[in-house]
Amino acid sequence: MSLRHGLLDLLAGEPMSGYDLSRYFAVSMGNVWPAQHSQIYPELARLTAEGLITQTGEGPRGRKIYQTTPQGIEALRAWMRDSKPDYQVRYEALLRIFCLWVLPTDEALAYLARDRKEYARHLEEMEQAIAEKDWGAHTTTRAARLTIEFGRRFYTNLVEWIDWATEQVAAGTLQPGGPLPSVTGG
Repeated sequence: MSLRHGLLDLLAGEPMSGYDLSRYFAVSMGNVWPAQHSQIYPELARLTAEGLITQTGEGPRGRKIYQTTPQGIEALRAWMRDSKPDYQVRYEALLRIFCLWVLPTDEALAYLARDRKEYARHLEEMEQAIAEKDWGAHTTTRAARLTIEFGRRFYTNLVEWIDWATEQVAAGTLQPGGPLPSVTGG
């Protein structure tokens, strides 16, 4: 249900195509609600059919440009007022850390290195997006800047945490009789 609200929000700020939305999700909104082309385009069709967005133009190669309608803004407002968000966290990458003990130390360290590389890549994307966008352009981008800062801080903390976890695994914490993970002063 929340993909539609993310699309309504983004299209309220500026008209965009499905391609533009996919790119934006990949870097910005994707850190809180990821979406693929295969999810975005059918939802755009539903939102158009419901009158919550409208096609405002056409770009190169038949690219359709959409914008949120006043009814779409009202639907977004109603969702904000009437719904309680899901505060549960489901994060497969960290669930796998619970199972890290099944791997030999060298594989566990390689696993952590792979995760670190991915977290660092996401952090770099966040920092690049922060530097490249005019965050004062519209109220929607101002609110988006709050969220992208969450993403920047989230990935910064994940990189710091994965470095700590790597030190712990290298010190033998996954080995029977090995030291317990150290407590940091964070």
